[in-house]
Amino acid sequence: MQETDQHDLDALLATARIVRTFNSYYRAVDEQQFDAPRFRRVFAPDGKIVRPNGAETCGPADIAASHARSFARFEASQHLLTGHDVDLDGATAAVRANLVAIHLWKDRPVTVRMEDRAFTAGGVVTADLRLTADGWRIPEVRTRILWRTGYFGDLAQTR
Repeated sequence: MQETDQHDLDALLATARIVRTFNSYYRAVDEQQFDAPRFRRVFAPDGKIVRPNGAETCGPADIAASHARSFARFEASQHLLTGHDVDLDGATAAVRANLVAIHLWKDRPVTVRMEDRAFTAGGVVTADLRLTADGWRIPEVRTRILWRTGYFGDLAQTR
């Protein structure tokens, strides 16, 4: 095997691991698995999230706890990520993905129309990742919402 081919294979494997780490975060959110050990497998010790409104939460345990509080109001959520674009530079990487996120409110009756029980948001998620001794970890992830539709409940004040 030529050196170039090996480099390409190494880059492909790193990219797959980066995307898996990135997706693991959203899987934990959708499955409401907010335990700190799970978030330490995804985030760097100094990792942070930047919400669409600019609010920041730092550290895997605080991120997990913040999400547990925030997502307690939802019966379910589903974050659909597509078009992962990974820019790999040695032991660091940047990811950009398109996002459609659906959130189903717990306190809305099942008898109302879906658009009155849920909201959907679309946007772009970007993340920085770095390779550590324990694998790829996220130092920062940002969400930029481009559109929303549906019933916003207590989000109406922050729109």
